Amino acid sequence: MLQSCNRQRLPEGILDEDTMVELLIDIHLAEGLVSTFPIHYDSSRILYPLFEKEVFKKHQVSDSVFRKSLEYYMRDTRVMDRLYARTIDSLHVVEKSGNQ
Repeated sequence: MLQSCNRQRLPEGILDEDTMVELLIDIHLAEGLVSTFPIHYDSSRILYPLFEKEVFKKHQVSDSVFRKSLEYYMRDTRVMDRLYARTIDSLHVVEKSGNQ
């Protein structure tokens, strides 16, 4: 019980794990979408930030808060493994629902 309480106490300006997973899912979906466009790599590097900006707008999170949160979570590989396991599981669900 103490561990779960400690996990909920985040420094100010750090997104919680659920929000991070939601953002990571949408960011990876945006990356995947841009990669399917029949355009050169240089063009996709210009286009992707526009999609990323829309993801942050959708979640009402600034890119600086996302990056600060990502840096925070990357300090603990177990936490990042957990976040990415959840992200990958969700992406698999999205992929399966799109294939049916």
